[in-house]
Amino acid sequence: MAKAKIKKITIDDLKITIDNLAVATSNGFKAADKKTDNLAATMADGFEKQKKATDEKIGNLTVMMAEGFKNQEKLIDEKIDDLAAMTKRGFDKTASKEDLNVVKQDLEVVKNDIHFLKSDVQDIKEKVDNIEKLTLQQHGFQIKKLENKVKYIEKVLTID
Repeated sequence: MAKAKIKKITIDDLKITIDNLAVATSNGFKAADKKTDNLAATMADGFEKQKKATDEKIGNLTVMMAEGFKNQEKLIDEKIDDLAAMTKRGFDKTASKEDLNVVKQDLEVVKNDIHFLKSDVQDIKEKVDNIEKLTLQQHGFQIKKLENKVKYIEKVLTID
């Protein structure tokens, strides 16, 4: 059986080993700090991009709504003009029961159209509200997910 070779460890050897361990630990903390800083920057960039995208979507929605209201206003004006022309024709001639019935039917159509327009406006308002709520819900989930990731990183790196 061969004899095991015994190496004597000096205080200088221990000091060098402790110094090397201190440097390695310090480098590990620096790397963890760098990763945390990078994660924070990435999160900030992501939030900024999402804010810009949301602002753009809301801006587009505003334009679409303005165009929709303008188109609906034109339709209402046309219907009012049509009704005014029918009324004038009715007064230009001797009004009969039949003429009055036609006017009544047209008025019902206009009332029905106005009812639908009010409903459409209400739907648009609800959709805008839902977009806002949905955007907040989506961001909430992303924020929670990122918080969980940061907690995991802190746990792995034993950072308080």
